Amino acid sequence: MTQPDTSVPPPVNISHSIVKDATFIQHNNINQHHYTRSGERPGYMRLLENVAKAALHDSIHVVDPPKCHPNTRVAIIQNIHDWTLGVDAKVGSKPILWLKGGAGAGKSAIARSVAERCSDEGLLLGAFFFGAADPTRNHVGRLVATLSYQISIVLPEFRDMVAAFIEDDPLIFDRSIKTQFSTLIVRPLSAILANRPTASTATPRLIIIDGLDECSAVNSQQDLVLTLQEVTNTTTFIRFLVCSRPESHLNSAFSLFRMTPILHCLFLDDDDYAASDDIRLYLEDTFKQIKEEHVFKNALPDPWPAPEMVDILVDKSSGQFIYAATVIRYVDSPRHRPNQRLDAIFNLRPPFKDLPFTELDALYRLIISKAEDLPAVLDILAFPALYGAYHAEAIEMMLQLEQGSVEVLLADLHSIVTFSWEGVRFLHKSLADFLSEPQRAGDLYRDLFRVQLSHVARVISIFSTHCGQRTRILHSSQIYKPIIQVLSELRKPDNMKADYVSSDILQALQLFPSFEFLKAFIEPLFSSEGPIFIRFYFQYLYCIKDVVLALLLMNWSSDWAAHFVFAYDHLLHDPCYLLPRKLSHVNFITHFQQTDVEAFGHTMLYIIGVATSMDDLYYPYFDDITKISHDLMGNTEKEAIFAKSASFCLALLCDERSASQDAGSIYGIARHDRRKKRDHPWHWRQMVPRPPSLGNRLALIGFRPTLYMDYKLKLTRIRKALRNSIPYRYGDIRLITMREYFEVKSEPVPKSWPWWIKDERPQQWPLYIFLLDLLPHILPLAGWYEPLVDMCRKKCLSSLSQVWPKKSRRARQAIDNYLCRMDSQEGGE
Repeated sequence: MTQPDTSVPPPVNISHSIVKDATFIQHNNINQHHYTRSGERPGYMRLLENVAKAALHDSIHVVDPPKCHPNTRVAIIQNIHDWTLGVDAKVGSKPILWLKGGAGAGKSAIARSVAERCSDEGLLLGAFFFGAADPTRNHVGRLVATLSYQISIVLPEFRDMVAAFIEDDPLIFDRSIKTQFSTLIVRPLSAILANRPTASTATPRLIIIDGLDECSAVNSQQDLVLTLQEVTNTTTFIRFLVCSRPESHLNSAFSLFRMTPILHCLFLDDDDYAASDDIRLYLEDTFKQIKEEHVFKNALPDPWPAPEMVDILVDKSSGQFIYAATVIRYVDSPRHRPNQRLDAIFNLRPPFKDLPFTELDALYRLIISKAEDLPAVLDILAFPALYGAYHAEAIEMMLQLEQGSVEVLLADLHSIVTFSWEGVRFLHKSLADFLSEPQRAGDLYRDLFRVQLSHVARVISIFSTHCGQRTRILHSSQIYKPIIQVLSELRKPDNMKADYVSSDILQALQLFPSFEFLKAFIEPLFSSEGPIFIRFYFQYLYCIKDVVLALLLMNWSSDWAAHFVFAYDHLLHDPCYLLPRKLSHVNFITHFQQTDVEAFGHTMLYIIGVATSMDDLYYPYFDDITKISHDLMGNTEKEAIFAKSASFCLALLCDERSASQDAGSIYGIARHDRRKKRDHPWHWRQMVPRPPSLGNRLALIGFRPTLYMDYKLKLTRIRKALRNSIPYRYGDIRLITMREYFEVKSEPVPKSWPWWIKDERPQQWPLYIFLLDLLPHILPLAGWYEPLVDMCRKKCLSSLSQVWPKKSRRARQAIDNYLCRMDSQEGGE
């Protein structure tokens, strides 16, 4: 470029100029045509040509620059000031401070406040404020020239030296940023300081670089970070304050091994620096100012604004000043009443033509649009928008993404999204409002309600896929969130329940293997995630029972145990069936140990709800589901359920193998001769004319007074022991043979039945009695079911039936009546 002719200077333009310390300083309109000071060196004028005037911290070319409100951000500003002075030896030894924070956290306002304070105290060498929308400061091309110019103002002797370096290399501004830093800052500064005495703490040494993420080229940002590291290796005099969003490429650059020893990081976290308190102070002060100075102040109600409004605004700000500042700018419009504008913020009145969050929405749209896979990113953002913090692993499971995909897809959104132990969450709560309003989000809008229903369907499908597996479902407590939130909405009055069911949900319900899922968990209350999910699953079904509860009954296939539990819990308890009180309660754990019913039945009662001593486990769905089950099912469906339930009962009653161990003890008490009862236990009366009944015999009984106490021994009649026991706990009593008794008595003075008796194989005879009594109530309700018919015709009751002749006789009579009914139906056809 042609050097300017300084021999004939044109008239001086002193626009925007000041005189400081008898030195003429011109901040603006500085170029080779208008800077006319006689005798100025060409090199320095060339420097001025490359200065970005809008990048200065006190530039008039930035309209309404962000500034910290008085008495806010005090702690963070003081922290940076102390680092500049090296007050803390540990932190002060690190020459680079990275101040990072989300979009709108107030980084630039803090940087300007620090620049002003340090400039007043003579600590500032220079500052450069990047701006994405300004072509003069959205790149690194003018960074070094702008900093060098400011240093020349602070250190006058620097001017001639840097001018000489430029004259020696006129193309210096076309060289790399590293070379420019070395030539125009480090070398002249080092030469000046070498001729000075040891620098005091008050010597200017701070350079501020704000908005690094707004530099247009990512490579330039990373190169600049590495250049700053090399500069600090060359000289210990300069300190760099770098402010930016925590973009992924900057996180990577600042995380390099060579950066660790020289880098101190500060994150604008609300918890660390009480940003919410500062925002509250800012809102209260500015609202007070509006009430005192606004043109329509007399029209404002008193009090205004309501305290709860301020609380909500502080919460919505999420520690980010941009939200609060946007609200204030909107409310403070001189053409409108402030109270009406604030009502529009809270949707208490229709919005004005100028929407309140236009500036904030543009910021969100700019950041989100940077994502490479925008549809996938919007799918991910729906989770924190709907449920708050949500674990990345759970999102990947819900969206069927590869492990680690969430962090990769959100790499460009770190300024509005953060990762923590809580999961993926928004730095701005207002971002959820933006995504949920089509007028604001535009083409980024997703119908979050429909998305939530798809999440519910996906949750059901995930647990359906994991049915029977003992592997832990990652972050299942997070996976429940869609169902939990839908449940909270369903419980609100006047909600249309059909709105909370979609075709995807119906399909997932039809495919969900309820019984197989429950059967996979041996300890359903406390040991695994499955029963927790199934509680929410059943609660959801209960809430939408009028729509899909019948689906639950169709998913158990032909499993007898499942149908037995459902028939017992929800059909037999109907008053029309007159189930005796002694059969109305059963403890599935003590009665059905080592059977398929134990886990399934107990979990069903736990989930759907019967009264228990633990109030927090009680869900009053039992009576409703019983009634609804009758209403939704026809007679044919009921007959099929009762038939499969009877098959379950008869299979246990005819199982000689499971009865043999109990039979040995019982025969030892009753003095029955087992050798006389061989092949036909149904016809045992023909072989033993007058067998004694066990019910009225004296026997040693082991019983537990309460559920958690050891067994006690007592000589009493078995029928009396059963009659006096709590109905649903008579499985806790045991028959004890004299041999067993004397074995225990031979031990050193036991006070109770040994504790290990609880860990032995439970006796089956209490369950046997229960099923003998229950079978006559089920078979009359059962329809045609071929396995049941075959069992009734070919199998016989086990030898335990001989001990209770009356009960066995009633059971056999019910079997005969069922066969007669089935034969008559078959003949009628």
